[in-house]
Amino acid sequence: MSWTTGKSRYVKDVSKLPKYLQKQFAKEQDKVALPGFKGFYPDLVPRRDQMSRFEAGIMEGDMAYVTEGPHKGKVLEVLAYSPQYDTVSLANVTSKKLIPKPFWPEGQTSHVFDFPDFIPRKQVRVVGKEKDDEGKISYVVAEEVEMGEKYFDERFNQWVPRRYIKHHDYELPWPQPQKVEDGELSTSPEVMREKTFEFNTIGKSTIPKSLVNELRNPYSKYKRRTLDGLQVAKLNGPEMPLTTEQKIWLAKEAEKPKKTLQPLSEEVQDFIGSKMAEHMNKIKSPELRMHLEELSKMKTRGYEETMSAINGEVDKIGSNTDFGIALATEVKTKEQQI
Repeated sequence: MSWTTGKSRYVKDVSKLPKYLQKQFAKEQDKVALPGFKGFYPDLVPRRDQMSRFEAGIMEGDMAYVTEGPHKGKVLEVLAYSPQYDTVSLANVTSKKLIPKPFWPEGQTSHVFDFPDFIPRKQVRVVGKEKDDEGKISYVVAEEVEMGEKYFDERFNQWVPRRYIKHHDYELPWPQPQKVEDGELSTSPEVMREKTFEFNTIGKSTIPKSLVNELRNPYSKYKRRTLDGLQVAKLNGPEMPLTTEQKIWLAKEAEKPKKTLQPLSEEVQDFIGSKMAEHMNKIKSPELRMHLEELSKMKTRGYEETMSAINGEVDKIGSNTDFGIALATEVKTKEQQI
């Protein structure tokens, strides 16, 4: 049996199939579905056309007026909105279905289950409440709703658009979201916000040095401490003879005065220290101060070589002076011969 990515691509998202193949796929699904649920689910909406509850303008907790079907004229509460079907589930609008015992939800005691019907969104209208001066509450049925500017709603903890009745300056407030009850595995916000980690920096690693050899295999066959002759030849190319232009340039560089490193004067050191202290005083973040303090304790190889050169221990600058003088003498001799 062969497996191809082309088949897998269509099986994962049925909406990508042509209409006639979607119907065929639905028939195949009905063969293994429960008898009471055959043809019960509506057609899927393509993912590109699906809308969220705020885009559709209806959500759980709203009141809806039914315009078609056996429940026409009723004002019922919306239990849920299904983006994949573009339908709503209303209170007291159910169908009795037979469900085997392995599929019973928690608390179910009978094979008969009242399953909410899928009502198309086009068959319902959002209903708003209006209170008059006498305190009487009346319902306002919106033929169509439109979204306005967005605002931050603390109840949903997100930015949501304002909902208005189309062609009217009447706002339909969003219903109160359902409270989520804490379960056995829930974590309180106080415990979640408690800091249980240590700030890491480049200078201070959380991995001990003794664990480095355990993380990396020191006996790996790819980790070679010595190189053979062929590898050295590949890493170091052959020494090429210098051209006349290169010799002239080296001779001129040799005639230039030797560069020497001098230690900074006390005035310059005080000036740099004052600027660094001024910058450190402006930093209020303890994490950033800790990061800079750890970096200040580190010493780089270039810094140590520079300090050694200033102290006279190592003098790398001008180490090729003798070679440059010899080249200059050779070039001058050739010029005299010419």
